[in-house]
Amino acid sequence: MHMVSRLQALGLSLLVLYFAFHAFAGEKGLGRWTDAQIELETRKTELVEMQQEIERLRVDIRRLTPGSVDPDYVEALARDKLAFVYPGEIVLLTPERSSAN
Repeated sequence: MHMVSRLQALGLSLLVLYFAFHAFAGEKGLGRWTDAQIELETRKTELVEMQQEIERLRVDIRRLTPGSVDPDYVEALARDKLAFVYPGEIVLLTPERSSAN
């Protein structure tokens, strides 16, 4: 009878160890939960950055909408993206600008 209680204690100990291991290292364990929290924070940061970019693009769209076009913005875009200049202006090309297509 003494041997049976030791086997039961060993079996119970192994069962507890099994569940403890999976609680910490299992697919839904504490380690995975910590990784998920880190990933969540990363995704939240990315979301904020994307929302800021979306708002910046909305502002640009409003500045280019017919009927409310911002002429200064259009001029800045033409100068930057299309390299437009006024007659008589002197243009200095930097290495970055001259290599751009």
